[in-house]
Amino acid sequence: MRGRAGADGGTVDSFSPLAYRDAAVAIVAGGALGASFVDFRLFVLPWLAIAPLLAIIESARPRYALRLGWLAGMIGIGLAFAWLVYAFRVFGGFPLPVAVLLYLPLVAWMGFEIGLFTTLVAWLGPLPFGLTAPLAFTAVEFLFPSLFPWRLAHSQYRLPTLLQTGELAGPSLLGFTVVWVNAAVLAAGRALVGRRAGGGAAPPRATRGMPLTIALPLLLAATLAAFGAWRLADVRAARARAPALRVGVVQGNISIEHKGDRAFFGRNLDAYRDASRAIADDVDLLIWPETVFQHRIAAERARLDGDDDPFSGAPRPLLFGGLAIAYGDGGPARVYNSAFLRGADGHVAGRYDKRVLVPFGEYMPLGDRIPRLRELSPATSNFAAGGEPAVLMLDPSARLGALICYEDVIPGPARAAAAKGATLLVNLTNDAWYGDGAEPLQHQALAIWRTVETRRDLVRATNSGWTSVLAATGEVMAELPTFRLGTLTTEVRLLSGTTVYTAVGDVFAWAVVMIVAGASALRSRKARPGPSGSRRRSRRTGRARAHR
Repeated sequence: MRGRAGADGGTVDSFSPLAYRDAAVAIVAGGALGASFVDFRLFVLPWLAIAPLLAIIESARPRYALRLGWLAGMIGIGLAFAWLVYAFRVFGGFPLPVAVLLYLPLVAWMGFEIGLFTTLVAWLGPLPFGLTAPLAFTAVEFLFPSLFPWRLAHSQYRLPTLLQTGELAGPSLLGFTVVWVNAAVLAAGRALVGRRAGGGAAPPRATRGMPLTIALPLLLAATLAAFGAWRLADVRAARARAPALRVGVVQGNISIEHKGDRAFFGRNLDAYRDASRAIADDVDLLIWPETVFQHRIAAERARLDGDDDPFSGAPRPLLFGGLAIAYGDGGPARVYNSAFLRGADGHVAGRYDKRVLVPFGEYMPLGDRIPRLRELSPATSNFAAGGEPAVLMLDPSARLGALICYEDVIPGPARAAAAKGATLLVNLTNDAWYGDGAEPLQHQALAIWRTVETRRDLVRATNSGWTSVLAATGEVMAELPTFRLGTLTTEVRLLSGTTVYTAVGDVFAWAVVMIVAGASALRSRKARPGPSGSRRRSRRTGRARAHR
């Protein structure tokens, strides 16, 4: 089996030393990318790690490039999302062997995204100024259906200056830039090697267009950094002028075992009530995390009292996570994962039902059609999805856009809330299901993009961490350590207005997809047999490019 072009213009056998070297490069590249999602202090790695991967697949046949990219992707995903095994065991209730069996196909599937990227790069061939890789990566990353919407730009969580591009194009523009800089690194490395091999000067043809291939990506990165510095200062000033709201968030640190045990419901609520009383005099709004209140509240209730009231006599309005139940006309009851806004007098000021449910945790895919699947995972819930987005009105200036659990890692719910007039985003979540590993901070690294995309502050109320307040600038203003009982009292700002991204969404990503589609169509025409039945020659090697 043959893989890619060798130094003599031939091909390399997949089991040759060169093929093993390529596999080692793919493993290191994938490991570096994965490490940058486990420890966000390694944010520099994505700016460099893709370059060696591009080097080994640039002249490869598409199938060979697919194998190398897929290998790199599986290594990176396997490292970054190892906590999934724990989540399947605790959240889904699966035994360890079943949890591993669920984990491995997910790693293979999510890693396949990088395989598609490298395949597309190999198939398209070179485009001017090294644009093949950033265009291919952005298109594949945007379109690929992944369980977790991780993006390369999320690795830059600790660099708020660069996050400011989110108000224009979400994470796609920054991810495009990171990959293009990798192409520049590869071009610069080849120029340096060529000069050394050529006694100080690379062949003129080899360097044709290379200065721009190196300079343009660096110029774009510098432009984004300058834009980010300007917008960071501008939005900080806008926040300082905006109305303020004092919030008090309680992180109860209730274990998963106690949270789901009815014998502990009263004790769990007491912990939240006691912590809330201690801070109530200093805040305008109390916030509790997802499903703190386990008693099912009838959806039509206009006032909370008796067993339906989680905090009788609460001195301040309370936003809390609970369960709403709605009885249909003759059909089965529907249970929702909901956010309730309780007024200080006990009336229900608003309710939001979670719209985007987590598979295997909040519902079992195909569970209605294949009941046996539910038997395999008795701990999996059977929630119904909510309908329209809702804004919960605390007062005319404080309009809360509630996001529950997973909904702050995807842009749609936050965009919808901002479009409906929300002046503050609030995420209620419980990440205790995923253990004390990388997931809680990964969740926050994804969620922080919602602040810049919508230019709204975001309060994250979690059961076990990271409980935090994220500013509309993409900066962390305050946070609590994980797996500790604690309270966070701070001031947030109530902002309005519409960003480019809120208004038009992923126009940049869709434009890239269209460019890649056009380039692919042209490539397909060039690859068709000519009048003599032979394939067109490759501009790089003068040989027919074989496709397997």
